Amino acid sequence: MKADYPEARMLLADTLIALDQTEPAQKQLQQLEAAGYQPGEVAFLQGMAAAKKKQFSQAVDYFRRAQQDPALTQKAKLQMSLALAAQNRLQEAQKTLSEAVSLGPQTQAGGFAQYYLADMERRLKDYRVGPWRFNVALGFDFDSNVTLQPGDAGAAQQVSGRGDVVFSQSGYLEYTPFTYGPYSLRTSYSFFQNFHPRLSTFDLLSHTVGVTPVFSYQSGRVWLPFLFNYTDVESDKYYTAFDLNPTWLHLASPKVGVEIRARLARKYYWFPLGVQEDDRSGRALGGSLGLYYFLKNQQGYLQARFTYEQDNTSGKNWDNSNYRFLLNALYPVTPRLKLNTFVEYLIAPYTHRFFDGNPADVNPKRFDHIFIFGAQAAYNIYKGLDFNVHYFLVRAYSNINLYDYDRHIVGCQIGYNY
Repeated sequence: MKADYPEARMLLADTLIALDQTEPAQKQLQQLEAAGYQPGEVAFLQGMAAAKKKQFSQAVDYFRRAQQDPALTQKAKLQMSLALAAQNRLQEAQKTLSEAVSLGPQTQAGGFAQYYLADMERRLKDYRVGPWRFNVALGFDFDSNVTLQPGDAGAAQQVSGRGDVVFSQSGYLEYTPFTYGPYSLRTSYSFFQNFHPRLSTFDLLSHTVGVTPVFSYQSGRVWLPFLFNYTDVESDKYYTAFDLNPTWLHLASPKVGVEIRARLARKYYWFPLGVQEDDRSGRALGGSLGLYYFLKNQQGYLQARFTYEQDNTSGKNWDNSNYRFLLNALYPVTPRLKLNTFVEYLIAPYTHRFFDGNPADVNPKRFDHIFIFGAQAAYNIYKGLDFNVHYFLVRAYSNINLYDYDRHIVGCQIGYNY
């Protein structure tokens, strides 16, 4: 390429950086720098190339030079803050982002800077707290139709047909032993336990341990939770499962996010069987696509999600495909008060005719469609201490009478988060 065409060199370098071909891009930029052509723009592109190569310290120097061009100051400050954050220089990154926002919050770069500033404030809070997170909660509910469904909230294993009050306790502990730039590793343990004074055969205790590698980048995050669950019912081993859930969340803009998730699970049910067809142990494979519209600096959101899963079970009564449609909204009314409501609709056509243990009966293939509605209000009492009241409705329609039921749950919960 002739040296007479610096504009073409600049365009070529920009294109090469977008294609992750940083070496040839840097050669073009070095020649432009030597010629003294548009030093601010050249420095900005050199910073982008250095950031692509994870040479964040060099990138910061280039973005600082690019700020000498008034037309590039805001954009360069935004990119500089991201390079600082990649080095865990979070306070410097926050200060630089604040400066970028002050230069014009109404611009596109200003909009992104406001989003990143909110995220940076959360990261700084996490940094001060350290690698530990935990929460504990106590709940009290009335359940109009106590139902046993460990491992799958969409399909009941056992429906009592009777109501009872429910006392519950839960806890979650997370430790992040490893953080390096955009990479981190999280470990977790959680438990849930409930008690039914009249229907103690439905008392449940569940333990879950997990390991989650995480990769964060400028506009999103990829994480890979691997979980193991062990559940007792009335102090007897009832359910175990291994669950892998690769998830990608990408922000198309400061207000719009896309989430893609896959699921691979191996499930074991250990309860005694009346007939082999009722063995629910098996494999589940599926995925989901979700969209978010964020509100108030991502303190709230509107969410829509579609999920498909295929259950391949040892017993023919539980082989099915299920399709879920979810609409969810979280709205912060005040800094302390948040409202949440959701509706979910599940369709589950089963693969085989239902067998009830009587060879003389000829039953149809089971077909369920389930409507779930939930609403709750959560209030922050003091720092990490929260109180919520909630109501949930489950209406399960099925052509097999055993799985056709209504359920209402109303109650409250108090919890502490650290």
